[in-house]
Amino acid sequence: MSESSDSISQEQTTEEASEGSQARGLQQALTAERKKRQELESRLAGIEAAQREAQEAEAKRRGQFEDLYETASAELANARQELADYKQRESDRLERIIGANQQRLAALPETFRALVPDGLAPDLVAEQISKLEAVLVQNTPTGGIPPRTGKVAEDKIPTECIKEAERYGYTDARNYYNRVWKPRMDRRR
Repeated sequence: MSESSDSISQEQTTEEASEGSQARGLQQALTAERKKRQELESRLAGIEAAQREAQEAEAKRRGQFEDLYETASAELANARQELADYKQRESDRLERIIGANQQRLAALPETFRALVPDGLAPDLVAEQISKLEAVLVQNTPTGGIPPRTGKVAEDKIPTECIKEAERYGYTDARNYYNRVWKPRMDRRR
């Protein structure tokens, strides 16, 4: 049995050695091919660079670069002028919209003004104001409460407050309402 096990181990080592040398050989061949490819790529890059230089020299002799430069400069100047004109038109348009929005917002009832959020783009503010104006034109109650028009009136003094003011000796019911009654009602809420 020992002879058979020795012969098996020798066969394994020879197979491993042959596999190892075969792998090394493949690795060396791969490395050689990579070197060849890199050399060819560097030669190709050199040839392409030489061709580009020759083409540029030929184009300079013909003066095409100057013509191309002048053409591109003219196009760039035109594009910059168009951009400046566009920016000016856009800023004028936004100023007009902002002015119109301020006027339209001032015409809305105070209760509706709060429905236009701050920080919106002028176009979106105009859109929101248009929606609110449409609600006003319909003259339908919003949420069951009709919208206020005009100035917000001062708080009406309840009759109970007037009677209480007389009972405590106040000659001005409005004064009693503002100093005593209204703060008391606010605390109860």
